This record gives sequence, structure tokens and C-alpha cells, in this order.
Amino acid sequence: MRYITYVALILINFILQTTIFNYIEIIGVKPNTMLILIVSFAFMRGETEGGLIGFLSGLLVDSFFGQVLGLNAFIGLVIGFLCGKIFNEFYKDSIIIPFFLTLFFDICYGFLFFFFNAFLRGYPNIFHFLKTIIIPEALYTSIVSFFIYRILFIINIKLEKFDRKKKNLFKQ
Repeated sequence: MRYITYVALILINFILQTTIFNYIEIIGVKPNTMLILIVSFAFMRGETEGGLIGFLSGLLVDSFFGQVLGLNAFIGLVIGFLCGKIFNEFYKDSIIIPFFLTLFFDICYGFLFFFFNAFLRGYPNIFHFLKTIIIPEALYTSIVSFFIYRILFIINIKLEKFDRKKKNLFKQ
């Protein structure tokens, strides 16, 4: 049930990010809801599920929009794994920690994407990219994460209740 829910959330997120969130663009940037999904589940469930969601989300984005198949999948995998490493360190119901995690990992995502997509192709001016895309997108995504994390947190609680109920059913 959990993995079916993950696939459904990845698809719903992809549809929303490519349709509705295109219309709420501010100063030329859109929120990266894929990153919110990755960071949220990595924070709530750990590095394995964070890496899995990151890889699958990135692969979906790469298959439709990527110039190189696997770049977003690799970055999503790395971010999901690294964010999931702090899985047991904080309270999951805090909304401030996911805000700062999203901010930090969106900046990391921007740097990694710039490095693999622009710097290796001979575009060395990171300051312009940082000022116009990375920082504004990270701030915007972090603000949107306040709302989306709460929804994902409730979904995770329901999935955990379902998992506990299923384990008790098979325990007897």
C-alpha cells in the first residue's frame, strides 16, 4: 500500500508541478514541488525511501523534460539519501525543520544541476545563476513547503496506521 501511495503521489506531484504550478510563477521561478516531496518523505521515512522517491521523481522529470536522462534522477537520489540520513535526529511534526531542509537541499539541487548542466558545458558564471534562479527558487519552494509538508505528514501518519494494522493482522 505504501509504495502504491508513493507512486500515486509522485504522479500527482508531477501533474501539479507541470500544470497548476506553472501559473503561480513569481519573478521567473516556480516552486520545485518534486524536491518538497523528496525532502518530506526522506525526513519522515529515512534514506532508503527518500532515495527511492528522489530517484523515481527525477526519472519521471528526466523522461519528459530532461536533456540528459538520469540527471534529475541522480540528484533526487542523492538529496533523498542525504536528507534521510537525519531521519532520527528531529521531531517529524515540526514544520520549521522541513522548511530549512527544503531551503538547504533546494540550494544543493541548484548547485548540482548547474554543475552538471551548465558548468561542464563551459558556462562558468554561477553568480548570475545563483542570483536569478537558485536563491529565489529555494526561498519560494521553502515557503510552499509549509503547506505541502503538512499534507504529506498527514498522509504518512495514515500510512503508518495502515502498516501497524496490517502487521497486527498477520501477527496472530
